[in-house]
Amino acid sequence: MIAVRRAAPEDTDAVRRIGLITWPVAYAGLASPEFITDGLAQWWSREAVERSIRSGITLVAEENGVLVGMVGLGQEEGFWVMWKLYVLPDQQGRGVGKALLDAAVDALPTGTPELLLDVMVDNAKAIGFYEAYGFGEPLRTPTRDLGDELKWMRLGL
Repeated sequence: MIAVRRAAPEDTDAVRRIGLITWPVAYAGLASPEFITDGLAQWWSREAVERSIRSGITLVAEENGVLVGMVGLGQEEGFWVMWKLYVLPDQQGRGVGKALLDAAVDALPTGTPELLLDVMVDNAKAIGFYEAYGFGEPLRTPTRDLGDELKWMRLGL
């Protein structure tokens, strides 16, 4: 049985492990090896993961005492943004991602009007997952330029 809970600082290494395993698989063929290496160093370092657990909303999916997925939320220019949603490759297709996304929406402050995320435009698998959940085109977004490789998606709440 999969249980989703708030991550604690002592989960840092297990959350980081999810990223180190999942990120290269998720972006293989979509991004350059340099992008993957740089992203792992920047967003999946021990310090970055611990900081996100302490300062944002990080939830983990756990089964039999093992973390199998994670989701991270934070704010950008007053918008709630889902920064990360990753499930170990051998656990995908079992409902872990949906359970994490359900819990992420529930964890947002009452009255939050929407949840945004950015996704690589070529990541059809992720885009399909988010569209099936109800994400679509945003009405408005933070001012950060995503360039041509990323796009914003929005879930109205």
